[in-house]
Amino acid sequence: MTVLVPMSAAFYQDFAGQLAKDYAEENVTAGLWQAESALERACSSTQSALPQGIDTPDHYLFEIKAEEHGETAGYLWFSNVERYGMRSAFVYELTVYPQFRRQGHAAAAFRLMEERLREQGCVAIELNVFASNPGAQALYASLGYVTTKMNMRKPISGNT
Repeated sequence: MTVLVPMSAAFYQDFAGQLAKDYAEENVTAGLWQAESALERACSSTQSALPQGIDTPDHYLFEIKAEEHGETAGYLWFSNVERYGMRSAFVYELTVYPQFRRQGHAAAAFRLMEERLREQGCVAIELNVFASNPGAQALYASLGYVTTKMNMRKPISGNT
């Protein structure tokens, strides 16, 4: 069984570091950022989005716990704000650690999040996913998410 547990301040430090590293790598892989400045940009982005860490208003950070093991299987970060004249959520990050993947924890975490958000009056959940992550795309599609917009990019050879 999977449960969501509010993220502790101690866990947040590891979360923020890993989040920045992963976000930097994803943006470099996508060709959006230069490797030399990616980690700094990612750290700045996280600090901007979560200026008060786990106490940032309207942001919810959870550890995903594999209850049968009593271990943290990953983490989930989402917001719940008024957007476009309605209450909606935005998923910033979902990570399930490699040893816990393909066991249903990500889908269960999303279902638990959806229950909370429904109770809070949310009418929609949005997220972004990198094109280089087909596993996440498949998960989200299986949960009923549909593509609402798409960014495309073409590098021009000889220019960086």
